[in-house]
Amino acid sequence: MQTCYFSIPKSRAEYPVLAVAAVFVFAVWALHFGIFGWKGGAVWLAIAIPLAFFIYKKRSGAYFVKADENGISWRQSLVSRLIFIPWNYLQRIDYLVYEINFMIKESGQVVSFATSGLEEEQINQLKEYMSYVLKNRKESGIA
Repeated sequence: MQTCYFSIPKSRAEYPVLAVAAVFVFAVWALHFGIFGWKGGAVWLAIAIPLAFFIYKKRSGAYFVKADENGISWRQSLVSRLIFIPWNYLQRIDYLVYEINFMIKESGQVVSFATSGLEEEQINQLKEYMSYVLKNRKESGIA
């Protein structure tokens, strides 16, 4: 059985978070500049810019979705963490327009995978692969 692996481009994984962070840094700089003058603004920038750079370097990495015979795993963006769900933990998979929802058997928790980082063709291939794996597991009595 093959592995279904798609890389999520940095433009879709990092740029939205970086844009929000830049707006936040600017807004807080404007607040400090308005209250404390140029010294307050300079102190904020002296703290915020190195901190933002450190967080970016620490959190950046590979963004992907991978499905294989063991389960599905993904890391979607700069602020997300690696998520791995084994196939035998799944109760149900819901394919929605902009996301795929996985319901966990034991807890009933729903884990969402937003498909906005992938192309339409990749989404269809991922859905087909997941259906294929789950069908084979069910036929062999593993599921």
